[in-house]
Amino acid sequence: MKLSIFSPLHVVVLAVVTAVSPALHAQTHPNDFPDEPDKSMAAAHESFLKGDMKQASDQIGKASASVKQQANEVAKDAKSGVTNAAGELDKLSQSVKAGTVKSADELNKSFAKVDHALATAWHKTAAETQKAGKDGTGALKRAAAGLDGAAKWSGNKLQQGAQASVDAVRKAGQGVQTGAAAVGNWFKNIGDGITDLGNRL
Repeated sequence: MKLSIFSPLHVVVLAVVTAVSPALHAQTHPNDFPDEPDKSMAAAHESFLKGDMKQASDQIGKASASVKQQANEVAKDAKSGVTNAAGELDKLSQSVKAGTVKSADELNKSFAKVDHALATAWHKTAAETQKAGKDGTGALKRAAAGLDGAAKWSGNKLQQGAQASVDAVRKAGQGVQTGAAAVGNWFKNIGDGITDLGNRL
């Protein structure tokens, strides 16, 4: 008798938990991301959840185009990782269109890896720019954006130092004074964050 009384409640609770859990693990709304390719990946995620596989596939294709563009902007020795990430998005786009991707979690995992590849490439680019005696802050900002995106897609929290540096790099150039020591600290923390998150993806 107890089973028949409580089983409908159990079903409702399970349904609510299932519906809410993706939101608990990852931030995936387009408004969570200011830049490409994350805006397109978030739009793809939204379309996927609505069952519009063609639109989801198209948005993933748009994200891939953005990643390919970045492959032409990063340091030469970092280019292959970004090109591979774009290739993975192309495969994912085809799989979504073919209906073989069954879970939004598959998208989240793929998108996290793409952002991690971008973070890694831009961090290398920042290092090479600094070695050449130029300002690497622009590349470091893009590394920070990639790291932040990878954390959001994977539902992982960044280490405290990495998160603080991601936040600080965002504000750099917006009337906030930055010295060489601060930039060096951000560079190290973001690099550590990229390594740590990579071990958890």
